[in-house]
Amino acid sequence: MNGIIFNIQNFCIHDGDGIRTCVFLKGCPLRCIWCHNPESLEKTPTLSFNKQKCSSCGRCLAGCSARTTENGILKINREECMKCGKCTEICLNDANEVIGNEMAASKVLDEVIKDKIFYDTSGGGLTVTGGEPSYQPEFTLELLALAKDAGISVAIETCGIGSREFYEKAVALGTTFLYDIKCIDPERHRKLTGSDNAHIISNLLYLMDEGADIIIRMPLIPDCNDSDEDIALLAYFLNKNKAQYRYAEIMPYHTLGIGKSEKIGINSPYVHESASDADISRWCSLFASHGTEVRVST
Repeated sequence: MNGIIFNIQNFCIHDGDGIRTCVFLKGCPLRCIWCHNPESLEKTPTLSFNKQKCSSCGRCLAGCSARTTENGILKINREECMKCGKCTEICLNDANEVIGNEMAASKVLDEVIKDKIFYDTSGGGLTVTGGEPSYQPEFTLELLALAKDAGISVAIETCGIGSREFYEKAVALGTTFLYDIKCIDPERHRKLTGSDNAHIISNLLYLMDEGADIIIRMPLIPDCNDSDEDIALLAYFLNKNKAQYRYAEIMPYHTLGIGKSEKIGINSPYVHESASDADISRWCSLFASHGTEVRVST
């Protein structure tokens, strides 16, 4: 089966145990206002244009109805762009990139298995992330199964929005779940992500009941989902279910998504400096005040 991926990253050490290869899939049904990977939101390929690299030479204008110049500045009509990739081939400055390509699960595994010696010596493996792996469920499950057959441990980073059937099949494969909790309050979750979280929490409780290997991840975003009340609700949930997950970690906000948004022609709905040391210290202190142990993702 084929899937749409946008990156295969080797030697990752922050997305599960040991040394891992992360496979990033395209497509996500949520629209978190702070999204760190906005290029992954659409399942189809996305054109990224780095205007800082563009010299306005005009080479990419030939035969492209989506491109014009205005006062010597290149303009792109993204609604007309066919993502054909010709601009990436002709550009002398590498200003253009089509993000996302179709690959068979078996071909992805061929890339992943090259580093098996590092997985075996470090306790690592494959992590499927994105985007949202459950948004390409058949492809993700096939890739996980192929990896398991090859003796590679598997994990997925998920927002929990997928179907119950997807998580049932994933847990049957012995998958580790890096499970995002973005906000406990349903209305705030909807405001921040575009979706209610009832199904997300339900899937997490199901995985807990099944005894799945779960690492809870909490993206904390300054002045967004990090109020005293937000953290108190998170701490209550973690304390209530502390025997049913391995550990919980804070994922501090960083600004990489802002530049990526600009390159793909969208306005980032949340613009803020990266989380400061003071922000992180405050979060940790608040969790500690509730008797909740958390880690901080680096």
